[in-house]
Amino acid sequence: MTPACVEAPDVAEASVAPGVSILLLTKNHRKDLEANFDRIQGQDYGGAEEYIHIDSGSTDGTIEFMRERGIETHCIPPEEFHHARTRNLAASMARYGILVCLSVDAVPANSQWLRKLVRPFEDVEVGAVYGKQVAPKGTGPLRVRGLEYQYPNAREVRQSRKGERIPLGYIRFSNANSAVRTEVWRRFKFHENVLVAEDHWLCYNVLKSGMKVVYEPEAAVIHGHERSIWEEFQFAVDNGVSLKRMGVFDDPDVGGEFRYGMHRIWSDWRHFTSQGQYGLAAQSLLVSSAKWAGVQLGKREAHLPHWLLKRISEVHKKIPMRST
Repeated sequence: MTPACVEAPDVAEASVAPGVSILLLTKNHRKDLEANFDRIQGQDYGGAEEYIHIDSGSTDGTIEFMRERGIETHCIPPEEFHHARTRNLAASMARYGILVCLSVDAVPANSQWLRKLVRPFEDVEVGAVYGKQVAPKGTGPLRVRGLEYQYPNAREVRQSRKGERIPLGYIRFSNANSAVRTEVWRRFKFHENVLVAEDHWLCYNVLKSGMKVVYEPEAAVIHGHERSIWEEFQFAVDNGVSLKRMGVFDDPDVGGEFRYGMHRIWSDWRHFTSQGQYGLAAQSLLVSSAKWAGVQLGKREAHLPHWLLKRISEVHKKIPMRST
């Protein structure tokens, strides 16, 4: 029997009410939902909320699981899924003033996650917020260290003043655990001509507009995936392609690529050597080298043959260059 779902509608932009619209994108995620959804739905938030669920071809009972909880599913064909386009589609259906992006395999660390994620919007200058990601149990030390570097314990409030350069590290953001004002999303919709990093595009534009981006470590989720050196390289290629397509690497107001990379290398080396873990320190250098090479190749997408890009990129063959 075909699961009950509806086609994603064409939604006109309308005024929004106070509250949150939580965007959930799935394809065969029933196991994740069974493990996580009670924690997501049981947040001590207190405001109005809704769930916007888009599924791209589940056959494992994902749609039935959501229907049992009273949540309507909007279906798209699997080949139409795209990290930016599908999120833009989901966001276009939102009724409330804050859009919350959450990976369905990301588990809120506690019942205060949602409240703490949206609390920074009490400041009218805040356009977007993202939260901490904590490595799941069993994650290897290199990946744990990578997440600790990207998601530190200290809160950050980023804002670009007129005439100041934006450090490249300032556009770090993650839709695995984030929130944005609906009106801000309407101004800076996720870039649909990228492979990955559509979240960086939104962060970049929020900063360019003079608004604040907040990193809120108290809004934590348990989330993370292991990556081999080859997978780190591929992900870096896709990021290089995407940031180049966005124009970030060519923006004179954004700088510090070399400095950002060297700081990461030194930080990881110091972290492992200070604990006497010299083997891991050496492995971290290999990973950093692979990531640097990947970004440099990705930046040069226009000069590389398509057959090579298909081999070294994880998703390039699925999302070729599109006119803008």
